[in-house]
Amino acid sequence: MHIQTAQAHTQTGLARIVGVLFLVQFALFLIPLIVLGSAINWPVSLGDPASEVLPRIAEQASAVTIGYSGYFASALLLLPIAVLVSQLFDKRYSGLILTGAILGSIASFAKLFGIARWLVAMPFLADIYLDPAATDVTREATIVVYTALNEYAGGVGELLGVALFSGLWTLAVAVLIMRTRQLPVWLGWFGLVAAAISLLLSTGLLGVQFGTALLVGRGWSGNCG
Repeated sequence: MHIQTAQAHTQTGLARIVGVLFLVQFALFLIPLIVLGSAINWPVSLGDPASEVLPRIAEQASAVTIGYSGYFASALLLLPIAVLVSQLFDKRYSGLILTGAILGSIASFAKLFGIARWLVAMPFLADIYLDPAATDVTREATIVVYTALNEYAGGVGELLGVALFSGLWTLAVAVLIMRTRQLPVWLGWFGLVAAAISLLLSTGLLGVQFGTALLVGRGWSGNCG
């Protein structure tokens, strides 16, 4: 009896920690929405050409650093969240629990990879592009590098991290909630809807384009999962 009581207290404490981490993660995600949104019209500007984006990055260097640092921290928090959430459920579902933790971890690393380009590579490319001594050939080469990096890192971070693996992780957690009934069932239904949205956005891997809806949708679906 005492063991069961202790376990219940442990689970309650763990659930509270996870809840706090989710709130902190969402608060961190508000940083890029507010800071980058006002400074560079993010996320709408993500589709702008390099000739417009690179000067904008240089002009708003501080805002870009602050905004994407908040986004980076938000993505980083998904890693402990995914691990801790897996500890909330009945161990009889160990296979699904482990799968969920792995999917959440992959989502976190993929997001971090995609976001890091805006903190490291893009400011460097902006400096090269705006260098008064740069030739037209140098600027054209810089645009080629920018486009290639944006397509690759953006695909990994946004389509794989934000959409696909976040959606699969959210789906796994939602199924666990529905099966174990250890958390309110409405959370499971909410998770199913959020997972469906994320997975729908991941169809960009097949060539279906949703534009900036990918990042906006993440604000309440991918960020919750």
